Amino acid sequence: MQIGINGFEANVAHRVGAGQYAYELLRHLPRSRVYLPSAPLADMPAMDYKIVPGNKLWTLTSLQKQLLLDRDLDVFFTPGHYAPLFVPVPSVIAIMDLAFEKFPQFFKKSDLYQLKYWTRYCAGQAKKILTISESTKKDICEIYGQPSDKVVVAYPGYDKKRFNSKVKPSKKYGDYLLFLGTLQPRKNIERLIEAFYQLPGSSLKLVIVGMRDEGRGGWLNDKIRASDRVILTGYLPDDQLPGLYAGAKAYVLPSLYEGFGIPVLEAMACGTPVLVSRVSSLPEACEEAAIYIEDPYRVDSIRAGLEEVLAVGDKKVKLGLEQVKRYNWEDTAKKTLEVLYEVAKK
Repeated sequence: MQIGINGFEANVAHRVGAGQYAYELLRHLPRSRVYLPSAPLADMPAMDYKIVPGNKLWTLTSLQKQLLLDRDLDVFFTPGHYAPLFVPVPSVIAIMDLAFEKFPQFFKKSDLYQLKYWTRYCAGQAKKILTISESTKKDICEIYGQPSDKVVVAYPGYDKKRFNSKVKPSKKYGDYLLFLGTLQPRKNIERLIEAFYQLPGSSLKLVIVGMRDEGRGGWLNDKIRASDRVILTGYLPDDQLPGLYAGAKAYVLPSLYEGFGIPVLEAMACGTPVLVSRVSSLPEACEEAAIYIEDPYRVDSIRAGLEEVLAVGDKKVKLGLEQVKRYNWEDTAKKTLEVLYEVAKK
């Protein structure tokens, strides 16, 4: 079977979210034909790369034209929601979340139009839709009117070699709480900072790791400011992240909405207590292994969660180490491949 894959999301220097998902699938899927607008980066896995030069609208123009020429494919997979408008063979897409449908106020109007209408169209055209949680599957079925059997959940994984209980903790910041993720409004960082300042004592720090994502709503987080207790690191190399997780008193994700939350897995795998919002997919991902923020819209609820995780978070560590055993990229790729074979045979 000849599988074609849109490799655009995976072939980037700083992989988060959809980019991380796409990259890990390429690492674990069998050798396939992967389409790129430029040469693969040095760490891209061994695949049959087909370079199709193009411009900003590569998926809609250059890739679209090439697929019309390459009629030997049995199935085409886009590990994201931006697929060509017409694919001459059966196609599969992946949708991480529908944050832009649930929280349109957090997105620029120009981005929102593309996100809403292109994604909806691709969801209708695809033979199957892969997603990363039952929570997001429910959103896809309800918002886009897709039948339940068309949407398949394949949970994501994490890098067990990098994130595990043997990681040496970082001592760079002393005692600290950690947030790691793209600085988007739905991550609720402003309320987190306000709640953090209400905690007693002055030695504890809040370390915020991540970039402002100008293309996906980061422009609304310009009120986030560093101080002597709130440290904004910006982007950090991957090799620094395991130690940061391991050295933290807790990993905190007060998000208003998540498609899944891979950093939560990484933190638990490093033996770090996690505090997350009781919303969307997070209870599904963490179950009893997390401490929960009951209402992430209320600063006092976030503060109560911070106090609880600092007081009794260590009691959740063993549960976290057990919980993450459920998730691995090998299983994600296996489920993905099953879907691709099913679609190709039809």
